[in-house]
Amino acid sequence: MVSNDNGSDTFSWDFSYRDYEEFFHGYHDLMRFKIQNILLVSSPYDAFTLEEDGRLSEQIFGEYKELGLSFPPRVYSVPSGKIALEEIKKTNYDLVITMSQIFDMDPNVFGRRAKGIRPEVPIVLLATDMATLLNYHVPGDRRVFDKVFLWSGDSALFLAIIKYFEDLKNVVEDTEKASVRIILIIEDSARYYSSFLSIIYKEVMRQTQEVATKGLNEHDKMLLRRARPKILLAETYEEAKWIYGKYSKYMLGLITDISFPMGGGEVKDAGFIFLKELDDSLPVLLHSSEKANSKRAEELGFTFLDKNSENLLRGVSDFFNYELGFGDFIFRTRDGREIARASDVREFVGLINNVPSESIRFHEKRYEFSRWLFARCEFKLGNKIKNKRFSDFRSVNKVREYLINVISKNRRKKQLGVITDFTQQNFEFEKSFTRYGSGSLGGKGRGIGFLSAMLRMSRINKSHPDFNITIPDTLVITTSEFDNFIKDNALHFLIDDDIEDEEVMGKFVSGKLREELVNSLNRYLEHVDVPLAVRSSSLLEDSLHQPFAGIYSTYLLPNNHNSFHKRMVHLETSIKLVFASAYFRSAKNYIKSTYQKVEEEKMAVVIQKLVGERFGHRFYPHFSGVAVSKNYYPLHPLKRDEGICSLAVGLGKMVVDGGKVLNFSPEKPKLLPGFSTVNEILQNSQKDFYCLNLDNKDFDLESGEEVTLDVQNISEALKDGVLDMISSIYVPSDDIIRDGPHHKGNLLITFAGILKYDQYPLPDIIKKIVDIGVKGLGGPVELEFAVAKDKEGKLEFNILQIRPIISTREYKDVEIDLEQDTEGLFLLSNKAFGNGLFDDIRDIVVISPDAMDRRATVEIAHEVDKVNRELASSKYLLIGPGRWGTSDRWLGIPVKWDNICNVGVIVETPMPDISVNPSQGSHFFHNLTALGIPYLTISEKPDEDMIDWDWLNEIDPVWQGDYVRQIRLDAPLTVKVDGKAGKGLVKRI
Repeated sequence: MVSNDNGSDTFSWDFSYRDYEEFFHGYHDLMRFKIQNILLVSSPYDAFTLEEDGRLSEQIFGEYKELGLSFPPRVYSVPSGKIALEEIKKTNYDLVITMSQIFDMDPNVFGRRAKGIRPEVPIVLLATDMATLLNYHVPGDRRVFDKVFLWSGDSALFLAIIKYFEDLKNVVEDTEKASVRIILIIEDSARYYSSFLSIIYKEVMRQTQEVATKGLNEHDKMLLRRARPKILLAETYEEAKWIYGKYSKYMLGLITDISFPMGGGEVKDAGFIFLKELDDSLPVLLHSSEKANSKRAEELGFTFLDKNSENLLRGVSDFFNYELGFGDFIFRTRDGREIARASDVREFVGLINNVPSESIRFHEKRYEFSRWLFARCEFKLGNKIKNKRFSDFRSVNKVREYLINVISKNRRKKQLGVITDFTQQNFEFEKSFTRYGSGSLGGKGRGIGFLSAMLRMSRINKSHPDFNITIPDTLVITTSEFDNFIKDNALHFLIDDDIEDEEVMGKFVSGKLREELVNSLNRYLEHVDVPLAVRSSSLLEDSLHQPFAGIYSTYLLPNNHNSFHKRMVHLETSIKLVFASAYFRSAKNYIKSTYQKVEEEKMAVVIQKLVGERFGHRFYPHFSGVAVSKNYYPLHPLKRDEGICSLAVGLGKMVVDGGKVLNFSPEKPKLLPGFSTVNEILQNSQKDFYCLNLDNKDFDLESGEEVTLDVQNISEALKDGVLDMISSIYVPSDDIIRDGPHHKGNLLITFAGILKYDQYPLPDIIKKIVDIGVKGLGGPVELEFAVAKDKEGKLEFNILQIRPIISTREYKDVEIDLEQDTEGLFLLSNKAFGNGLFDDIRDIVVISPDAMDRRATVEIAHEVDKVNRELASSKYLLIGPGRWGTSDRWLGIPVKWDNICNVGVIVETPMPDISVNPSQGSHFFHNLTALGIPYLTISEKPDEDMIDWDWLNEIDPVWQGDYVRQIRLDAPLTVKVDGKAGKGLVKRI
């Protein structure tokens, strides 16, 4: 994260560093203190006894493993008190356990001396017989030993001791930070609490592990494990009263003896007296070795256990399940008859509407709804429900409605911004992010997931409550499935450079996905029947180091075939084709231009619900766009660091492929470069738009990514009613442009309602989202988005992906001094991006203005590709008219990256008959930036820029096609580009 302008380390407008920490590292703050090193002081005989059934460390490790715990502590054993005291002086131990029989020192003496050296370290005495226990244990006395236990040979006691002292250390912080619950045990007999704590901790761990299996992902499961209830032990009435007074609002339950010390002496009914101190909603388990107490406990309505019972463990387990809420929620009638049960919160919500009113009343009165939620670590939700009473509602139905709404809202909020494991996904909430597989999300998936998390933390939707800002439902199939596919179908040989794309495609399509993945995709399609976007998300794509934008494949699927089998075939085929694009020639060539290797690349797949609305057979968003945090061609008064946004009606392909779009700065939205005069608007206004063809249900995806798309005239969008805020009309008779579509004349796309009249807060939304991206990714970013109506008819801003903009050479200072650089100057540009000094280019590939034919731009691209292949071992200067890399053949040369992959510097010259603005939102442009390839634009104004066509035309070419010439110089050119000033030049020697 980076600081804002005033030096603060918070995100200035939306969320604080604390929000960031809590979201990404919150569970680390729970149970922060861990016992890692234990010093055990024991005689050789006791050491032998402890290790009789195997090493003690291994026994403890076994307990941890059985209960799904991590990081078991290490036990260091020493044979005498003297050695132990020396160890305590020089080593930081977290816990010291001494046996009662140490040959060189009385345990009390050892305890006092150890406390004197390290008073903060718990000292525990472990007695091996009742006589020793009675001799050293005084209930409530902490002057020598923090606790005395009776060892009976069960290693589970060590687990209980470790967890007990961890709980003591963590309880204050964990209750304050996360409202973690507490179970209080009152027991003065060391013999009983030694066995009782072992039983209770095992039960808490087992129950917590069961609850954790319902976690949305491993992060959530870890949180649930760490948020388990704390166990606190009191040996006297005064201790219990102090603990309850301090932590009463966090109490989950009480397990108490009936006879224990009170006021300095043993009181036989102290437990019953203590009950008077309690909130009557607190579940209580009474236990006693005197059976006579069971009758009184029953009369008071409390559960009772006989300490000497053979079913003690079963009784504790039942108390946890039925009273503390760890098991299923069992809906009962007033007489205790079971009528339904829910194993998780989702089932609970589903049953609320159907259970009888008397059951709702029964459980609400006993606070059992909130208690069951507390056991699932839903602390805020539990408190919210606990604070609502039946009397607050007019009827039972209102109670049902409240419970359903508050729980459902909490569940949806919990899932927003969280990457949910596919196995835990029920597909009942929109705007979720789901992960399938154990591998990487890939660059694109990672970016979407990150931004989803940022949006969850931010308060941006509160600043624009009428316009939801979100991310579409997203499923990511991780790179592990790509690895499985390559291995299972023996396709690794396709990494070879000599294999054509058609063969690669055929081999991948004929391969088989794993059966488990296919079954999961079946389940996914059963819940999703809207159009889908199947996008690439390779390890390198959109990464912080090498974005690979637009190199791999994306397929848009109508997903509306009458045959479910056909829908599955289309989805499976699109996934295979995205996999295949990792081995296409263009991807291999791009990777070679970086420091990466082809074999290092792996492919994940992002499947998103396509943003848009249905208009007859067309499906598309009202408009799409790309926002870039840096404006590489700022026209006065726009500034480089204010960013630029490109907008187009329909699907975003028009923008990312470099078609006719509208550009504006979010900082100055009313200033439109290229749209400042009537003639410019007429020339540059969008004429066509991309949409998904819903009538095209039978298609061959191998024929190309555009097979499911249509290009429609913009007038069709007018019929669909999506242009009210974004169109204007040119009235020829008056030679004037009137905003809005309700006039007679020529239809224009100006986004006037948004940019001039603020009918939709697009500039502000973009500024805030880009700000999140810049600060979150630590540098310049590019954002793709689409806007369409949600179910309530409101325009919804959907973020499709975010990627960093990389310019590896921009940090080098390059000075351009025209007084010194005039000699040999053959090209000058005041609109340049990139940065650096280049002196290794001897070849020039050029399309002169007199050779340019806009009808032949596809043929020109083929000729460029031919020269590019011949220049595989050397960089070259590419010069030609219009936008390089555009998908609109009338605006420039429609080359793809593979056609110019060996280029060193690109120069865009004016088109002979039209004015074309540079395209800053295209994938092509983005990859040039990432690779540090300068892009220089020559304007139509000779007083600003220049190019010496006469010099170029005098040189005999080494190769010449119908449109393209290749020139080879005897000496290399000098290319200077000042990225900060946006200037560039080329000199010949």
